[in-house]
Amino acid sequence: MPLNVVCDRPTIVLVESDGELRGRLAAGLRHDGMRVVEYEDGGPALAAIEQGLSADILVISPQGGGVVTYDMARQARALAPQIQIVVTPAPQETHDLPSEAHVLVKPFEPSRLSRYIRFVAAKPALRGALRAVYRQARSARPALTPLAH
Repeated sequence: MPLNVVCDRPTIVLVESDGELRGRLAAGLRHDGMRVVEYEDGGPALAAIEQGLSADILVISPQGGGVVTYDMARQARALAPQIQIVVTPAPQETHDLPSEAHVLVKPFEPSRLSRYIRFVAAKPALRGALRAVYRQARSARPALTPLAH
């Protein structure tokens, strides 16, 4: 089910090994109206998704421990194809990131992560809306007739 960015509160799975940073980010996301499920490690986060946790966005820190970032993104997508992936690497960790992931390089404030998540969450909804408008415009286009001179 696509996220309705106007009405719904996105559910974020936040994987960050640094407890203090994880707490600050989670508090900021909650303050901005998002539901947040926090994990120190990727393994339990994947297990929760596999057990039915409905998440809109998975935020992964490459130093999230336990599961390699690329593998975690791939596994999360296999379990929940609709989930969007946001990777939050430090500047020196920007190599070998999943190609389908959205990347927000640290350091950043929690408010910046909130804005970025809103952007990422809106992209699928906007694509669907644009497709519908395009289809409607194509079907309503009048037939071309040659001009008489």
